[in-house]
Amino acid sequence: MRDLLILLAGCTLQFLAAFAVGQEDEPLTFDVDQPQLFIDDYLIEEVRGLKRTLHQPKDATENPAILPEYPWEHRRIPYGSVWYDGEGKKFRCWYLTLNIYDSRPGFRGYRKQHHVPIHEAAYLCYAESDDGIRWRKPELGLHEFRGSRKNNILLTCPGTHFDSTSVIHTPHDRERPWKMISFIGLWPYKQDLIKKQWGDTKFGIAQAGHYGWSSQDGIHWEPMNDGKPVLRASDRSMFWWDPRQQIYVGAAKSSLNRKRAQLYATSPDAINWMRTSTWLHTADERDHPGDEAEAAYGFPYGNQYVGFCEMRRVRKGKPTKINWELMTSRDGRNWIRPIREMFFADGPEQSWRYQVFKIFANPPLERDGKLWIYYGGKSGTVSLEEGTEPFQALCVATLRKDGFVSLDADVAGGHLVSRPFVAVGRRMSLNVVCGKRGYAKAALLDKHGKPLPGFDLADCRPIESDMIDAVVSWKSATDISKLAGETIRVRIELSNAQLYALRFRDERTVDEVSSREARE
Repeated sequence: MRDLLILLAGCTLQFLAAFAVGQEDEPLTFDVDQPQLFIDDYLIEEVRGLKRTLHQPKDATENPAILPEYPWEHRRIPYGSVWYDGEGKKFRCWYLTLNIYDSRPGFRGYRKQHHVPIHEAAYLCYAESDDGIRWRKPELGLHEFRGSRKNNILLTCPGTHFDSTSVIHTPHDRERPWKMISFIGLWPYKQDLIKKQWGDTKFGIAQAGHYGWSSQDGIHWEPMNDGKPVLRASDRSMFWWDPRQQIYVGAAKSSLNRKRAQLYATSPDAINWMRTSTWLHTADERDHPGDEAEAAYGFPYGNQYVGFCEMRRVRKGKPTKINWELMTSRDGRNWIRPIREMFFADGPEQSWRYQVFKIFANPPLERDGKLWIYYGGKSGTVSLEEGTEPFQALCVATLRKDGFVSLDADVAGGHLVSRPFVAVGRRMSLNVVCGKRGYAKAALLDKHGKPLPGFDLADCRPIESDMIDAVVSWKSATDISKLAGETIRVRIELSNAQLYALRFRDERTVDEVSSREARE
Protein backbone atom coordinates (compact mmCIF):
# COMPACT_ATOMS: atom_id res chain seq x y z
CA MET A 1 0.00 0.00 0.00
CA ARG A 2 1.88 3.03 -1.30
CA ASP A 3 -0.43 5.86 -0.47
CA LEU A 4 -0.79 6.90 3.12
CA LEU A 5 -3.91 8.45 4.56
CA ILE A 6 -3.81 12.09 3.49
CA LEU A 7 -4.88 14.45 6.21
CA LEU A 8 -6.09 17.93 5.43
CA ALA A 9 -3.84 20.91 6.12
CA GLY A 10 -4.13 21.99 9.72
CA CYS A 11 -4.73 18.45 11.02
CA THR A 12 -1.99 16.75 13.02
CA LEU A 13 -0.45 13.76 11.25
CA GLN A 14 -0.15 10.61 13.31
CA PHE A 15 2.09 7.59 12.88
CA LEU A 16 1.16 5.50 9.85
CA ALA A 17 2.81 2.32 8.57
CA ALA A 18 3.05 2.31 4.80
CA PHE A 19 3.50 -1.41 4.35
CA ALA A 20 2.33 -4.57 6.01
CA VAL A 21 4.86 -6.53 8.05
CA GLY A 22 7.17 -8.52 5.80
CA GLN A 23 6.00 -6.80 2.60
CA GLU A 24 8.90 -5.79 0.34
CA ASP A 25 8.89 -2.91 -2.09
CA GLU A 26 11.37 -1.47 -4.56
CA PRO A 27 13.27 1.51 -3.11
CA LEU A 28 12.46 4.95 -4.48
CA THR A 29 14.89 6.60 -6.88
CA PHE A 30 15.63 10.32 -6.84
CA ASP A 31 17.27 12.51 -9.45
CA VAL A 32 20.17 14.61 -8.21
CA ASP A 33 19.33 18.25 -7.46
CA GLN A 34 15.59 17.72 -7.80
CA PRO A 35 13.31 18.84 -4.95
CA GLN A 36 11.27 16.19 -3.19
CA LEU A 37 7.98 17.79 -2.16
CA PHE A 38 5.41 16.83 0.45
CA ILE A 39 2.17 17.61 -1.39
CA ASP A 40 1.23 13.96 -0.91
CA ASP A 41 2.55 11.15 1.32
CA TYR A 42 4.38 9.28 -1.42
CA LEU A 43 7.81 9.76 0.23
CA ILE A 44 6.71 9.22 3.80
CA GLU A 45 6.48 6.01 5.79
CA GLU A 46 6.22 7.41 9.32
CA VAL A 47 5.27 10.83 10.64
CA ARG A 48 4.51 12.23 14.08
CA GLY A 49 3.70 15.69 15.39
CA LEU A 50 3.66 17.40 11.98
CA LYS A 51 0.86 19.09 10.12
CA ARG A 52 0.63 19.76 6.42
CA THR A 53 0.12 23.41 5.45
CA LEU A 54 -0.93 24.62 2.01
CA HIS A 55 0.64 27.96 1.02
CA GLN A 56 -1.10 30.42 -1.27
CA PRO A 57 0.65 32.70 -3.79
CA LYS A 58 0.76 36.38 -2.93
CA ASP A 59 -0.06 39.07 -5.46
CA ALA A 60 2.79 41.32 -6.57
CA THR A 61 2.43 44.93 -5.46
CA GLU A 62 3.07 46.00 -9.07
CA ASN A 63 -0.14 44.39 -10.37
CA PRO A 64 -1.52 44.55 -12.93
CA ALA A 65 1.53 43.82 -15.05
CA ILE A 66 -0.12 44.32 -18.46
CA LEU A 67 -3.21 46.49 -18.80
CA PRO A 68 -5.31 46.44 -21.97
CA GLU A 69 -4.88 49.98 -23.28
CA TYR A 70 -5.51 49.86 -27.03
CA PRO A 71 -8.81 49.39 -28.92
CA TRP A 72 -7.84 45.90 -30.11
CA GLU A 73 -7.24 44.83 -26.50
CA HIS A 74 -10.93 45.29 -25.63
CA ARG A 75 -10.40 46.06 -21.92
CA ARG A 76 -9.83 42.35 -21.36
CA ILE A 77 -6.84 39.93 -21.13
CA PRO A 78 -8.16 36.54 -19.93
CA TYR A 79 -5.81 33.84 -21.27
CA GLY A 80 -2.26 33.30 -22.50
CA SER A 81 1.23 32.10 -21.60
CA VAL A 82 4.41 33.66 -20.21
CA TRP A 83 7.85 32.09 -20.73
CA TYR A 84 11.39 33.19 -20.02
CA ASP A 85 13.49 32.99 -23.18
CA GLY A 86 17.00 32.11 -22.04
CA GLU A 87 18.53 32.74 -25.45
CA GLY A 88 16.97 36.18 -25.78
CA LYS A 89 17.29 36.81 -22.02
CA LYS A 90 13.79 38.23 -21.71
CA PHE A 91 10.31 37.36 -20.56
CA ARG A 92 7.83 36.82 -23.36
CA CYS A 93 4.05 36.95 -23.14
CA TRP A 94 1.48 35.74 -25.64
CA TYR A 95 -1.97 36.87 -24.60
CA LEU A 96 -5.55 36.86 -25.79
CA THR A 97 -7.66 39.99 -26.01
CA LEU A 98 -11.35 39.34 -26.19
CA ASN A 99 -14.71 41.07 -26.52
CA ILE A 100 -17.55 38.59 -26.80
CA TYR A 101 -19.93 40.99 -25.12
CA ASP A 102 -20.08 43.79 -27.69
CA SER A 103 -19.68 41.83 -30.93
CA ARG A 104 -22.68 39.49 -30.84
CA PRO A 105 -26.25 40.76 -30.47
CA GLY A 106 -28.21 38.42 -28.25
CA PHE A 107 -25.21 37.47 -26.14
CA ARG A 108 -25.35 38.18 -22.39
CA GLY A 109 -24.08 41.62 -21.50
CA TYR A 110 -24.30 42.85 -25.10
CA ARG A 111 -23.95 46.63 -25.25
CA LYS A 112 -25.19 47.98 -28.56
CA GLN A 113 -23.72 51.43 -27.94
CA HIS A 114 -20.25 49.84 -27.63
CA HIS A 115 -20.54 47.22 -30.35
CA VAL A 116 -17.49 46.16 -32.33
CA PRO A 117 -17.40 44.24 -35.63
CA ILE A 118 -17.52 40.54 -35.00
CA HIS A 119 -14.19 40.01 -36.79
CA GLU A 120 -12.56 42.41 -34.33
CA ALA A 121 -13.79 40.48 -31.29
CA ALA A 122 -10.53 38.66 -30.49
CA TYR A 123 -6.80 38.89 -31.17
CA LEU A 124 -3.69 37.07 -30.05
CA CYS A 125 -1.08 39.65 -29.03
CA TYR A 126 2.52 39.78 -27.85
CA ALA A 127 4.56 41.61 -25.19
CA GLU A 128 8.05 41.25 -23.74
CA SER A 129 9.88 42.31 -20.61
CA ASP A 130 13.34 42.38 -19.04
CA ASP A 131 12.12 41.80 -15.50
CA GLY A 132 8.71 40.12 -15.84
CA ILE A 133 6.90 43.12 -14.36
CA ARG A 134 7.35 46.06 -16.74
CA TRP A 135 6.22 45.07 -20.22
CA ARG A 136 6.51 46.61 -23.66
CA LYS A 137 4.22 45.95 -26.61
CA PRO A 138 6.31 46.11 -29.79
CA GLU A 139 4.82 47.32 -33.05
CA LEU A 140 4.99 44.09 -35.05
CA GLY A 141 3.45 45.35 -38.28
CA LEU A 142 1.93 41.94 -39.02
CA HIS A 143 -1.78 42.73 -39.19
CA GLU A 144 -3.84 45.77 -39.99
CA PHE A 145 -6.27 47.13 -37.43
CA ARG A 146 -8.54 49.92 -38.64
CA GLY A 147 -6.11 51.09 -41.28
CA SER A 148 -2.86 50.79 -39.32
CA ARG A 149 -0.24 48.08 -38.73
CA LYS A 150 1.18 49.84 -35.69
CA ASN A 151 0.09 47.22 -33.19
CA ASN A 152 1.28 44.09 -31.38
CA ILE A 153 -1.24 41.72 -32.94
CA LEU A 154 0.19 38.25 -33.73
CA LEU A 155 -2.89 36.52 -35.09
CA THR A 156 -6.38 37.58 -36.10
CA CYS A 157 -9.36 35.32 -35.53
CA PRO A 158 -11.00 33.57 -38.51
CA GLY A 159 -14.02 32.63 -36.37
CA THR A 160 -16.19 34.43 -33.87
CA HIS A 161 -13.54 34.45 -31.15
CA PHE A 162 -10.44 32.89 -29.67
CA ASP A 163 -10.71 31.24 -26.26
CA SER A 164 -8.25 29.30 -24.06
CA THR A 165 -4.74 29.79 -25.45
CA SER A 166 -1.61 27.76 -24.63
CA VAL A 167 1.89 28.54 -25.88
CA ILE A 168 4.23 25.55 -25.58
CA HIS A 169 8.01 25.91 -25.54
CA THR A 170 9.87 22.91 -26.98
CA PRO A 171 13.54 23.96 -27.28
CA HIS A 172 14.52 20.48 -28.46
CA ASP A 173 12.71 21.29 -31.71
CA ARG A 174 15.27 23.66 -33.17
CA GLU A 175 13.24 24.42 -36.29
CA ARG A 176 9.90 25.16 -34.58
CA PRO A 177 10.56 25.58 -30.83
CA TRP A 178 7.29 27.41 -30.23
CA LYS A 179 3.82 25.88 -30.54
CA MET A 180 0.49 27.55 -29.88
CA ILE A 181 -2.93 25.97 -29.50
CA SER A 182 -6.05 28.10 -29.12
CA PHE A 183 -9.74 27.42 -29.32
CA ILE A 184 -11.53 29.19 -32.16
CA GLY A 185 -15.27 29.53 -31.79
CA LEU A 186 -17.99 29.64 -34.41
CA TRP A 187 -20.85 30.58 -32.13
CA PRO A 188 -23.04 33.52 -33.25
CA TYR A 189 -25.65 32.48 -30.64
CA LYS A 190 -28.51 34.31 -32.37
CA GLN A 191 -27.84 34.11 -36.08
CA ASP A 192 -30.78 36.30 -37.06
CA LEU A 193 -29.53 39.18 -34.90
CA ILE A 194 -25.97 38.71 -36.16
CA LYS A 195 -27.17 38.79 -39.75
CA LYS A 196 -29.33 41.84 -39.11
CA GLN A 197 -26.37 43.81 -37.72
CA TRP A 198 -23.42 42.45 -39.71
CA GLY A 199 -25.01 40.99 -42.82
CA ASP A 200 -24.04 37.57 -44.19
CA THR A 201 -20.89 37.16 -42.12
CA LYS A 202 -18.37 34.75 -43.64
CA PHE A 203 -15.83 33.01 -41.46
CA GLY A 204 -12.49 31.52 -42.42
CA ILE A 205 -13.18 28.25 -40.63
CA ALA A 206 -15.87 25.64 -41.11
CA GLN A 207 -15.97 24.28 -37.56
CA ALA A 208 -15.07 25.24 -34.02
CA GLY A 209 -12.22 23.52 -32.25
CA HIS A 210 -8.65 23.83 -31.08
CA TYR A 211 -6.33 25.09 -33.81
CA GLY A 212 -2.55 24.98 -33.78
CA TRP A 213 0.36 27.06 -35.01
CA SER A 214 4.13 26.67 -34.85
CA SER A 215 6.91 29.23 -34.97
CA GLN A 216 10.69 29.52 -35.09
CA ASP A 217 10.84 32.90 -33.34
CA GLY A 218 7.53 33.12 -31.45
CA ILE A 219 6.47 36.06 -33.62
CA HIS A 220 5.77 34.64 -37.08
CA TRP A 221 3.33 31.74 -36.85
CA GLU A 222 2.33 29.13 -39.40
CA PRO A 223 -0.85 27.04 -39.14
CA MET A 224 -0.46 23.37 -38.29
CA ASN A 225 -2.64 20.61 -39.75
CA ASP A 226 -3.34 22.58 -42.93
CA GLY A 227 -5.45 25.08 -41.02
CA LYS A 228 -7.86 22.46 -39.68
CA PRO A 229 -8.55 21.82 -35.98
CA VAL A 230 -5.91 19.71 -34.26
CA LEU A 231 -8.37 18.67 -31.55
CA ARG A 232 -12.14 18.70 -31.40
CA ALA A 233 -12.91 19.50 -27.78
CA SER A 234 -14.78 22.24 -26.01
CA ASP A 235 -13.37 25.68 -25.34
CA ARG A 236 -11.67 25.49 -21.92
CA SER A 237 -8.73 23.20 -22.61
CA MET A 238 -5.00 23.64 -21.82
CA PHE A 239 -1.90 22.06 -23.38
CA TRP A 240 1.74 21.40 -22.44
CA TRP A 241 4.85 19.41 -23.36
CA ASP A 242 5.87 16.58 -21.03
CA PRO A 243 9.67 16.09 -21.40
CA ARG A 244 9.63 12.86 -19.38
CA GLN A 245 7.03 11.04 -21.44
CA GLN A 246 8.18 12.89 -24.57
CA ILE A 247 4.60 13.72 -25.54
CA TYR A 248 2.31 16.70 -25.76
CA VAL A 249 -0.47 16.61 -23.17
CA GLY A 250 -3.83 18.29 -23.14
CA ALA A 251 -6.51 18.68 -20.49
CA ALA A 252 -9.42 18.53 -22.93
CA LYS A 253 -12.75 19.92 -21.81
CA SER A 254 -15.57 17.41 -21.81
CA SER A 255 -18.50 16.40 -19.61
CA LEU A 256 -18.90 13.81 -16.87
CA ASN A 257 -22.15 13.30 -15.00
CA ARG A 258 -23.50 16.42 -16.71
CA LYS A 259 -20.70 18.52 -15.25
CA ARG A 260 -17.58 20.04 -16.77
CA ALA A 261 -14.57 17.74 -16.62
CA GLN A 262 -11.14 17.35 -18.22
CA LEU A 263 -10.09 14.39 -20.34
CA TYR A 264 -6.45 13.34 -20.75
CA ALA A 265 -5.33 13.87 -24.36
CA THR A 266 -1.92 13.10 -25.86
CA SER A 267 -0.06 13.80 -29.09
CA PRO A 268 3.41 13.00 -30.46
CA ASP A 269 3.58 16.19 -32.53
CA ALA A 270 0.91 18.65 -31.24
CA ILE A 271 -1.09 17.89 -34.41
CA ASN A 272 -2.43 14.36 -34.10
CA TRP A 273 -4.25 14.13 -30.79
CA MET A 274 -5.84 11.16 -29.07
CA ARG A 275 -8.36 11.57 -26.28
CA THR A 276 -7.90 8.71 -23.85
CA SER A 277 -10.43 7.17 -21.48
CA THR A 278 -8.54 8.68 -18.54
CA TRP A 279 -10.05 11.64 -16.71
CA LEU A 280 -7.32 14.12 -15.81
CA HIS A 281 -9.43 16.42 -13.63
CA THR A 282 -12.98 15.88 -12.36
CA ALA A 283 -15.21 16.89 -9.49
CA ASP A 284 -15.97 13.96 -7.19
CA GLU A 285 -17.88 13.02 -4.05
CA ARG A 286 -15.43 14.98 -1.88
CA ASP A 287 -16.39 18.22 -3.66
CA HIS A 288 -19.49 20.36 -3.25
CA PRO A 289 -22.34 19.22 -5.55
CA GLY A 290 -22.05 22.55 -7.38
CA ASP A 291 -18.32 22.20 -8.13
CA GLU A 292 -17.12 21.55 -11.68
CA ALA A 293 -13.68 20.82 -13.12
CA GLU A 294 -13.16 23.71 -15.51
CA ALA A 295 -9.49 23.46 -16.58
CA ALA A 296 -6.10 22.03 -15.59
CA TYR A 297 -2.42 22.59 -16.34
CA GLY A 298 0.42 20.26 -15.30
CA PHE A 299 4.22 20.43 -15.31
CA PRO A 300 7.18 18.36 -14.03
CA TYR A 301 8.53 19.57 -10.71
CA GLY A 302 11.32 17.63 -9.05
CA ASN A 303 10.65 13.91 -9.30
CA GLN A 304 6.92 14.36 -9.62
CA TYR A 305 4.36 16.45 -11.45
CA VAL A 306 2.50 19.41 -10.00
CA GLY A 307 -0.53 21.06 -11.51
CA PHE A 308 -3.05 23.83 -11.12
CA CYS A 309 -6.67 22.77 -11.49
CA GLU A 310 -9.45 25.26 -12.02
CA MET A 311 -12.57 24.76 -9.93
CA ARG A 312 -15.83 26.33 -11.03
CA ARG A 313 -17.95 26.96 -7.93
CA VAL A 314 -21.62 27.07 -8.86
CA ARG A 315 -23.96 27.94 -6.00
CA LYS A 316 -27.67 28.51 -6.35
CA GLY A 317 -28.56 32.19 -6.13
CA LYS A 318 -24.93 33.30 -5.95
CA PRO A 319 -22.40 34.46 -8.57
CA THR A 320 -20.23 31.71 -10.04
CA LYS A 321 -16.66 31.85 -8.73
CA ILE A 322 -13.41 30.49 -10.14
CA ASN A 323 -10.52 29.46 -7.93
CA TRP A 324 -7.73 26.91 -8.09
CA GLU A 325 -6.54 23.84 -6.22
CA LEU A 326 -3.29 21.86 -6.43
CA MET A 327 -3.05 18.53 -8.18
CA THR A 328 -0.14 16.14 -8.39
CA SER A 329 0.94 13.02 -10.26
CA ARG A 330 3.82 10.57 -10.18
CA ASP A 331 3.52 9.37 -13.77
CA GLY A 332 2.00 12.37 -15.60
CA ARG A 333 -1.15 10.42 -16.43
CA ASN A 334 -2.92 9.74 -13.15
CA TRP A 335 -3.57 12.92 -11.19
CA ILE A 336 -4.96 13.45 -7.70
CA ARG A 337 -6.01 16.42 -5.58
CA PRO A 338 -4.77 15.38 -2.12
CA ILE A 339 -5.52 18.72 -0.43
CA ARG A 340 -9.05 19.94 -0.98
CA GLU A 341 -8.38 23.55 -0.09
CA MET A 342 -8.04 26.60 -2.28
CA PHE A 343 -4.44 27.00 -3.41
CA PHE A 344 -5.16 30.17 -5.39
CA ALA A 345 -8.37 31.81 -4.22
CA ASP A 346 -10.60 34.44 -5.73
CA GLY A 347 -10.34 37.80 -3.99
CA PRO A 348 -12.33 40.85 -2.92
CA GLU A 349 -13.85 43.34 -5.32
CA GLN A 350 -10.83 45.65 -5.10
CA SER A 351 -8.39 42.91 -6.12
CA TRP A 352 -7.62 41.51 -9.57
CA ARG A 353 -8.93 38.09 -8.52
CA TYR A 354 -12.55 39.01 -8.11
CA GLN A 355 -14.78 35.92 -8.53
CA VAL A 356 -13.23 34.79 -11.84
CA PHE A 357 -9.56 34.60 -12.85
CA LYS A 358 -7.49 32.31 -15.06
CA ILE A 359 -3.95 31.03 -14.45
CA PHE A 360 -1.89 31.31 -17.64
CA ALA A 361 -0.82 28.15 -19.50
CA ASN A 362 2.82 27.85 -18.45
CA PRO A 363 4.74 26.47 -15.47
CA PRO A 364 5.71 28.84 -12.66
CA LEU A 365 8.84 30.78 -13.57
CA GLU A 366 11.64 30.71 -11.00
CA ARG A 367 13.22 34.04 -10.16
CA ASP A 368 15.12 35.28 -7.07
CA GLY A 369 14.18 32.25 -4.97
CA LYS A 370 10.49 32.57 -5.80
CA LEU A 371 8.02 31.02 -8.20
CA TRP A 372 6.16 33.51 -10.37
CA ILE A 373 2.63 32.56 -11.39
CA TYR A 374 0.95 34.65 -14.08
CA TYR A 375 -2.80 34.92 -14.43
CA GLY A 376 -5.54 36.82 -16.20
CA GLY A 377 -7.17 38.72 -13.36
CA LYS A 378 -10.54 40.43 -13.17
CA SER A 379 -11.39 43.52 -11.16
CA GLY A 380 -14.77 43.98 -9.54
CA THR A 381 -14.44 47.75 -9.36
CA VAL A 382 -15.10 48.28 -13.09
CA SER A 383 -18.48 47.52 -14.60
CA LEU A 384 -18.48 45.20 -17.59
CA GLU A 385 -21.71 46.66 -18.94
CA GLU A 386 -20.99 50.34 -18.44
CA GLY A 387 -17.30 50.81 -17.82
CA THR A 388 -14.63 51.91 -20.26
CA GLU A 389 -11.62 51.11 -18.06
CA PRO A 390 -9.80 47.75 -18.21
CA PHE A 391 -11.56 45.10 -16.16
CA GLN A 392 -9.37 42.09 -16.96
CA ALA A 393 -5.55 42.28 -17.04
CA LEU A 394 -2.35 40.25 -16.76
CA CYS A 395 -1.22 39.87 -13.16
CA VAL A 396 1.49 37.98 -11.30
CA ALA A 397 1.64 36.29 -7.90
CA THR A 398 4.66 34.81 -6.16
CA LEU A 399 5.36 31.77 -4.03
CA ARG A 400 8.47 30.58 -2.21
CA LYS A 401 10.60 28.20 -4.30
CA ASP A 402 9.25 24.67 -3.64
CA GLY A 403 6.70 26.44 -1.48
CA PHE A 404 3.44 24.75 -2.40
CA VAL A 405 3.16 22.78 0.84
CA SER A 406 5.13 22.48 4.07
CA LEU A 407 5.24 20.02 6.94
CA ASP A 408 5.15 22.04 10.16
CA ALA A 409 6.13 21.38 13.75
CA ASP A 410 5.42 23.51 16.79
CA VAL A 411 7.78 23.87 19.75
CA ALA A 412 6.84 20.37 20.94
CA GLY A 413 8.53 19.02 17.83
CA GLY A 414 7.80 16.28 15.35
CA HIS A 415 9.50 14.04 12.82
CA LEU A 416 9.14 12.03 9.64
CA VAL A 417 10.84 8.92 8.34
CA SER A 418 11.00 8.36 4.59
CA ARG A 419 10.36 5.25 2.61
CA PRO A 420 13.53 3.43 1.50
CA PHE A 421 15.37 5.05 -1.41
CA VAL A 422 18.61 4.65 -3.34
CA ALA A 423 21.24 7.10 -2.08
CA VAL A 424 22.52 9.64 -4.63
CA GLY A 425 24.59 12.81 -4.66
CA ARG A 426 27.21 14.25 -2.32
CA ARG A 427 25.14 16.49 -0.06
CA MET A 428 21.63 16.57 1.35
CA SER A 429 19.87 19.90 1.70
CA LEU A 430 16.58 21.12 3.11
CA ASN A 431 14.28 23.95 2.12
CA VAL A 432 13.26 24.97 5.61
CA VAL A 433 12.11 27.90 7.74
CA CYS A 434 13.05 27.79 11.42
CA GLY A 435 11.34 30.12 13.85
CA LYS A 436 12.60 31.45 17.18
CA ARG A 437 14.60 28.70 18.90
CA GLY A 438 13.46 26.40 16.11
CA TYR A 439 15.62 23.90 14.29
CA ALA A 440 15.75 21.12 11.73
CA LYS A 441 17.99 18.06 12.00
CA ALA A 442 18.35 14.93 9.89
CA ALA A 443 19.73 11.42 10.20
CA LEU A 444 20.47 8.83 7.53
CA LEU A 445 19.26 5.32 8.33
CA ASP A 446 19.75 1.94 6.75
CA LYS A 447 16.80 0.32 5.01
CA HIS A 448 15.67 -1.24 8.29
CA GLY A 449 15.64 2.12 10.09
CA LYS A 450 18.91 1.78 12.03
CA PRO A 451 21.08 4.96 12.15
CA LEU A 452 24.16 4.84 9.94
CA PRO A 453 27.47 5.53 11.72
CA GLY A 454 28.46 9.19 11.43
CA PHE A 455 25.02 10.23 10.21
CA ASP A 456 23.02 9.89 13.43
CA LEU A 457 20.59 12.55 14.64
CA ALA A 458 22.77 13.26 17.69
CA ASP A 459 25.70 14.11 15.39
CA CYS A 460 23.72 16.44 13.12
CA ARG A 461 24.45 20.16 13.31
CA PRO A 462 21.01 21.81 13.63
CA ILE A 463 19.78 24.21 10.95
CA GLU A 464 18.32 27.26 12.69
CA SER A 465 17.48 29.75 9.94
CA ASP A 466 15.36 30.37 6.84
CA MET A 467 17.15 28.75 3.87
CA ILE A 468 16.01 27.40 0.52
CA ASP A 469 19.09 25.13 0.23
CA ALA A 470 20.42 24.44 3.72
CA VAL A 471 23.12 21.76 3.46
CA VAL A 472 22.83 19.16 6.22
CA SER A 473 26.10 18.40 8.00
CA TRP A 474 27.17 16.06 10.77
CA LYS A 475 30.11 16.32 13.18
CA SER A 476 32.35 14.03 11.15
CA ALA A 477 30.71 14.13 7.72
CA THR A 478 28.89 16.19 5.16
CA ASP A 479 29.74 14.21 2.05
CA ILE A 480 27.28 11.32 1.66
CA SER A 481 28.65 10.07 -1.67
CA LYS A 482 30.12 6.93 -0.03
CA LEU A 483 26.52 5.75 0.42
CA ALA A 484 25.74 6.01 -3.30
CA GLY A 485 23.75 3.03 -4.52
CA GLU A 486 22.80 1.82 -1.06
CA THR A 487 19.18 1.59 0.06
CA ILE A 488 18.71 4.05 2.91
CA ARG A 489 16.09 6.17 4.64
CA VAL A 490 16.14 9.69 6.02
CA ARG A 491 14.71 10.85 9.32
CA ILE A 492 14.01 14.58 9.68
CA GLU A 493 13.28 16.14 13.05
CA LEU A 494 11.69 19.59 13.33
CA SER A 495 10.91 21.97 16.16
CA ASN A 496 9.12 25.27 15.51
CA ALA A 497 9.98 24.87 11.84
CA GLN A 498 8.48 24.38 8.39
CA LEU A 499 9.92 21.87 5.93
CA TYR A 500 9.18 22.50 2.23
CA ALA A 501 11.48 20.15 0.34
CA LEU A 502 14.36 17.72 0.50
CA ARG A 503 17.20 17.60 -2.07
CA PHE A 504 20.26 15.52 -2.83
CA ARG A 505 22.92 17.62 -4.53
CA ASP A 506 25.99 16.84 -6.61
CA GLU A 507 29.39 18.54 -6.23
CA ARG A 508 28.73 21.15 -8.90
CA THR A 509 25.54 22.43 -7.34
CA VAL A 510 27.06 22.41 -3.87
CA ASP A 511 29.93 24.57 -5.13
CA GLU A 512 27.41 26.96 -6.64
CA VAL A 513 25.52 27.21 -3.36
CA SER A 514 28.74 27.76 -1.39
CA SER A 515 29.85 30.49 -3.81
CA ARG A 516 26.51 32.23 -3.57
CA GLU A 517 26.49 32.08 0.23
CA ALA A 518 30.06 33.46 0.33
CA ARG A 519 29.04 36.40 -1.86
CA GLU A 520 26.03 37.10 0.33
